[in-house]
Amino acid sequence: MLRAQLYALSSLLLLACGDDTGPGGSGGDGGGSTSSQAGGGGVGGQGAVGGAGGGVSTGGGGAEGCYDELPPADRDRFVVVGHPYDDATDPDGSYEVLRLSAAGALTSTGTRFFMGPPADHRIVFTPNGEVGFAVQDDGTIGVFSIDATGAVTVLDEGVSGDFYAGNVRWRGDGVWVVDGNFPKNGGGLYTLALSCRGVVTPGPRVLEAKSAQDLFFDEGTGDALLAARGALGSTEVAHVHRLDLAGPTLLASADAFGDDEAITSWVALTRGGGHLVLGDNSAFSAVPNRVAAVEITATGLGAVQVLPDIEDPYSIAVSPFDDAILVASGFGDALLAVDYDPASATPLSLRGELTYVGGPPQLPGALAMVERGSLDGRVLIADVRGVTMVQFGPNAEVEHLGVVDLGGEVEDIVAGVGVQP
Repeated sequence: MLRAQLYALSSLLLLACGDDTGPGGSGGDGGGSTSSQAGGGGVGGQGAVGGAGGGVSTGGGGAEGCYDELPPADRDRFVVVGHPYDDATDPDGSYEVLRLSAAGALTSTGTRFFMGPPADHRIVFTPNGEVGFAVQDDGTIGVFSIDATGAVTVLDEGVSGDFYAGNVRWRGDGVWVVDGNFPKNGGGLYTLALSCRGVVTPGPRVLEAKSAQDLFFDEGTGDALLAARGALGSTEVAHVHRLDLAGPTLLASADAFGDDEAITSWVALTRGGGHLVLGDNSAFSAVPNRVAAVEITATGLGAVQVLPDIEDPYSIAVSPFDDAILVASGFGDALLAVDYDPASATPLSLRGELTYVGGPPQLPGALAMVERGSLDGRVLIADVRGVTMVQFGPNAEVEHLGVVDLGGEVEDIVAGVGVQP
């Protein structure tokens, strides 16, 4: 709620500040659509959800094999962002489709579509990039398909189950939903079924958790790595848990911050799988905000390091070269580079603020990153003006590329971003 109020304040500043937006600019392919089913290509149509059979989900709730085939690593990708204040057509706001070219240029396609109220979270896609999942501000999950032309079909404006969604993760065996409430209020992990025909069905709670923030998997063991204050009734102060979901069974827990004052804002798993990196942006603690790293051992959780005095670490990205980390400081209007050495007992070292092209970010928020092809390491960050871009490079390079302005009006403020694989 506080961040929403700040967005509203930023909208007033946008109206007053005019062109102070840096070098980026929104291009456009023109002729976009503004309906709840934007453009052509519906379910089962060209480039959209379809295929033979109506296979149902297994494991975490995914239609086995229907969405697994990866598209070419080097190609134009679609990016989807939320616009919570674009309420001229729908009081819940809108979503917009952008195009990220193979060369790295980000432009508007002119297409907007409508589901529930956008929230400032990462928007997740299936491996083939055909279906997207957007956690929304009312706790529902908006689900849409997008075809090869960028035309969108809304599959469900807001899936509502027993959960209040705070995060979504896709794994080979399906869709997992993270509910950040206390257990008695529904907190924990849930499944979401997506059939091969694009039918979405909420599933049951798989396990109880307290203040869960995000979910990852150890590819070596298949264990779940859950960022949460508690799991399966655990009572010790902890922020990360290793779980066998087949039981489910709690295998190990780790206290990332050394106290019970933290509120986890964002979590990232390093590319080599050596550490989970967590941000604490609690506004209610006497302890200054910070970033922590928790070692992922072969079958457990290991050493912990804390970087103190990092203002509002709202979102975090990790380099594909496994040697640098990017922290977006929301209230600090800053992007910070952190050096990372996975072999060190103290793997994190604060380098400092990036050198900006066209000025610093404004209320940087959720982020998404390209993780394949020549653009591997391209980070897209929600900004009140549009989308800020950063590129990871070899030798711990972290380069600010400026902001792509999406129009400069209140209705163009961005909350939430996702990019196709």
